[in-house]
Amino acid sequence: MIRPMQTMEELRELCKKEYYSKIQRWMHYLMLYVTRPLLRTNITPNQITAFWLILQLIGSGMMIFGVYWMNVLGVVLYTMAMLLDYVDGQIARIKKISTYKGIYLEELGIYFGSPIFFLCLSIGVARWTGDYRYFLLGVTSALAILFSKLVQINPLSYSIEKREILLALRKSVSTRPKNKHIGYLAFLIRRSNPLNLLFLGILFNVPHWMLLVYTPLYVLELCRKLFIQLRELHRLDKQKPELNR
Repeated sequence: MIRPMQTMEELRELCKKEYYSKIQRWMHYLMLYVTRPLLRTNITPNQITAFWLILQLIGSGMMIFGVYWMNVLGVVLYTMAMLLDYVDGQIARIKKISTYKGIYLEELGIYFGSPIFFLCLSIGVARWTGDYRYFLLGVTSALAILFSKLVQINPLSYSIEKREILLALRKSVSTRPKNKHIGYLAFLIRRSNPLNLLFLGILFNVPHWMLLVYTPLYVLELCRKLFIQLRELHRLDKQKPELNR
């Protein structure tokens, strides 16, 4: 249980982590104002994770109908779920709670949240416009998101002495941009930003344009990961041709 005298500065220190941009750090600091009152309850990080997983599914399901007000409510719920992803981690770090199940629940959110949302969005857009080619865009987005996760190198497939190298390689393929300007652009698109492009597009009733924008971005991201990993693995093979398969 949090001590009443703990300040926001102390909480920031307790839950600090590696931030890939200043904007992400600001978001973490901002969400601490949501986290702080929850620290005085018995709510666990896993309960919050399970809650935002359900919230994601409810928000996604509302997109199926292709009705404007339901789209707005759906994307608000979906965005709230993404923001709560900050909160569960902060509570876990501050209270020093670490569970195997918590990490697994986070992975479920990563693998199921976005693909299901874009599938539901594409169904709603297809019903709204009468053009079922938008559904194909949703399927393409969902598959690209899933395969972008699945094609990542799995160090456990290699011998123990190779895993450290491959863990470093896996980290180098991260979507976290090093260029500041590209970082701001990525933040505009990233769904953990409450005013991201997807949210604004649905708010201004152009969900079909969001499918046209996000689908090629997801496909390009999949191609980028494949290319970088194959290139780096080829380089490693040339350096160490004895690599065990």
